[in-house]
Amino acid sequence: MKKVILVLLLVAVITGGAFAQANIRANWISGEVSMLGVGARYEYMFSPKFSVGANAYFNNLFLFWNDWAIDANMRFYPTGKFFFAELGLGYSFHSGTGKYKYTSGGTTTTYDDTLITINGFGIIPGVGWKIDVGAEGGFFIQPGVKLPITLGSKKPVLDWWGDQKGEFGAGVGIVFYCGFGYAF
Repeated sequence: MKKVILVLLLVAVITGGAFAQANIRANWISGEVSMLGVGARYEYMFSPKFSVGANAYFNNLFLFWNDWAIDANMRFYPTGKFFFAELGLGYSFHSGTGKYKYTSGGTTTTYDDTLITINGFGIIPGVGWKIDVGAEGGFFIQPGVKLPITLGSKKPVLDWWGDQKGEFGAGVGIVFYCGFGYAF
């Protein structure tokens, strides 16, 4: 097993030139604003086409649909320039209106438009553009959209009875954002 790890490490060092940075800054940091939300992002560029990073945000869409997440993500820039596709994985929280079944004492009641929360594992795909303003690798603007998918425990927000264990649920949101940042 140690030999396999050493061989993989050696291959990574030798082929490191294949992912060498071509006149790009390695560290990109930005603040993001959305409809009624904010976020922060850090991105490390491995090459002109690949990056990894971390993201945290809160988004409130039309005062009844909330999303927040903390995730690690990776981005792929197909042309090595502006457009990117990203995938984030981490902890996510989603709230919105939906159908919920409340069971107590053998009786089940269905509420059609109640406020529910779902928190758990987040899968957050997205697309966007990173546009340098002025010299490459300095100040940039980053508009984009992401679709946070939350898989986890689903409960009503107002659990008056406090006896709901939660059931498995999935929530999907949409976040339109614009980031402003600087590369260093």
